[in-house]
Amino acid sequence: MNLLIQFIKKSFLLILLCFFLGIVVTSCVSPKKYKAKVAEVERKEQENQRIKRQFYEAQNLLLQSSDSLKKVIVSLQTKDYQLDSLQKLAIKTVEKNNILNEELKQKKQELVKKENEILGKEKNISTLKNRQYQRQRQSNQLKKSIKKAFSSLNKESFSVKQKSGRLYISLSNKLLFETASIDINNEGKKALQKLAALLKNNASGLDIWVEGHTDNMPVTGVKLPFKDNWQLSALRASVVTKILVKNGVSSQNIVAAGHGEHLPISSNQTAEGKSKNRRIEIVLLPKLDEIFELIGK
Repeated sequence: MNLLIQFIKKSFLLILLCFFLGIVVTSCVSPKKYKAKVAEVERKEQENQRIKRQFYEAQNLLLQSSDSLKKVIVSLQTKDYQLDSLQKLAIKTVEKNNILNEELKQKKQELVKKENEILGKEKNISTLKNRQYQRQRQSNQLKKSIKKAFSSLNKESFSVKQKSGRLYISLSNKLLFETASIDINNEGKKALQKLAALLKNNASGLDIWVEGHTDNMPVTGVKLPFKDNWQLSALRASVVTKILVKNGVSSQNIVAAGHGEHLPISSNQTAEGKSKNRRIEIVLLPKLDEIFELIGK
């Protein structure tokens, strides 16, 4: 732009110089030459005006181009800033995605582990249900066999029933013991021998609890080998247990316990109720350690 201004200035000075020279020359030249010089000066003036117009047009165009260029520069700077922001956002997004992918990977691993655990639990539950079904069949068959074997005994001396997955065999103390005694009578021994044969062959996989029970009448007699009903019930349960083991029941699957008068099945206000409460209960139930083992897996 500076070069253009210098060029215009030089042209203008040249035209003025020619004009003055023309004046000087006309003083000593002919009218014809003078007119020719005047015409030439006018032509130079017109040329100068044309050059000025071109200069102003070029200047305006240059200013417009400068404004456009500034707008382009501002736009590029804005886009550069936006691009930089987008790049930073993209980096953060990639980092966040990496973290999320890692968390997702861990969640998937945990999910697979949980699914395997659930499958294992379902398998154990299925096994447990199958065993429960088998034990139920076993209990039903054993119940029928026991009822058949003791069909000659009256209801007051013997009963067998199922409750909450357990089989309860109840033998009255009148069938087994004399009053205030821990010795099994002959009829009781025969009944226990018969029961032991059934349990030996049909109670595999079951725990056996032999539980002694009494009425609420206090124990009397200084020469008795027990001090109270609790001791009496425990000793009677122990005697019954020993006879069952002696006749083939596994000692590893049988437990003796005494409850005294604390778990009555009838009222102790009547003689009939007291007679029902004086009993030995043999309880058959699934092995708890097998159940807990399956549940815990």
